[in-house]
Formats: sequence, C-alpha cells, structure tokens
Amino acid sequence: MKLLYIVNTRHDQEAYRVYAKVHMEGRATPITKAVSAIIGLLITAGGVLAVIRQGPKALYLITILVGALCVFSQPLGLWRMKRRLVKSAQDIQMHIDYRFGEESFSVTYPGQNEQISYGDLKRIVETPNYYFVYTDVRMAHILSKAHFTQGDAASFGQFLTEKSGVPVFFMNV
Repeated sequence: MKLLYIVNTRHDQEAYRVYAKVHMEGRATPITKAVSAIIGLLITAGGVLAVIRQGPKALYLITILVGALCVFSQPLGLWRMKRRLVKSAQDIQMHIDYRFGEESFSVTYPGQNEQISYGDLKRIVETPNYYFVYTDVRMAHILSKAHFTQGDAASFGQFLTEKSGVPVFFMNV
C-alpha cells in the first residue's frame, strides 16, 4: 500500500477541548436549538409570572435564571456532554499513528490496529489546527495538523473528500 499521508499524533487536553466544541456544534441542529429556546422561554415566563403574582422569592428568581440559560446556551443536554468530554481527557496523552493510503487508512492505538475504508467516513471537520474525521456520529479521529510527518496538512481535506465523497466542513474554533 502506497502511503500518501502519515500522522503521528497524540490526544491531549487541548485536542479534546476543540473536539468537544466541534462535536457539540455538529450535534446542535436547528430543531434542538429551537426546542431549547422554546423551553427556555416557557421556563423564564413561568418564573416571571410567579414573581409578579407572589413577589420575588429565591426559587422564582432561580427559575428565571435557568430559563435564560436555556435560551442563550447550548441545546439542553449538550453542555453536560461537552463538560464530560473535556473532563475525560484530563490525564489522557494517547499516541496514535495514522497511515493513509489509496483505498483505506490504518489507525494504530497502543496495543491495537484498525483498518478503515474511506467509504466509512460520515463527516469531516477542519479547524485551524485539527482535522476531525468521523466514522460514526459519536466518534471522530482527531488529527493535529502539526503532527503530519508525510503529506501536506493543507491538502489533506481535499484528499479525504476525493476518497470518501464527504465534503470538509470548516469551523473556526
């Protein structure tokens, strides 16, 4: 197999922090954003009505705050997932070797080796410092642009698109 790109990378806390942002943005659809905004508005309105009818009590003021947070933050549930992703990476310094050939690529983890077809790619996200190559909606391979040892990181996205048919989505994270 002729190797076109080789990436010897490691997953550190910064990589997981950026991954969490990319992953959350990808999971936040217009529908989940709208549902969160509507729920947030209903919670806020309920808190405001309670304050008007019964006066400013701590519970009602907290209700207004929670409603406002739902309106202006990530869709419900996603902020907790982001926090868990970043927290799980605190002590991880995993070294991974990626080798990209004509038909597929291999991933070598400590003690494991996996062969992946380009047809298995679901989503590709590029940021200023990373590529996130999704083989599943819940999992991406994190490739640091600084860790390419063969091939040009700038042309890598185009290469993946040609091989997989999946367009690269750029996020400035």
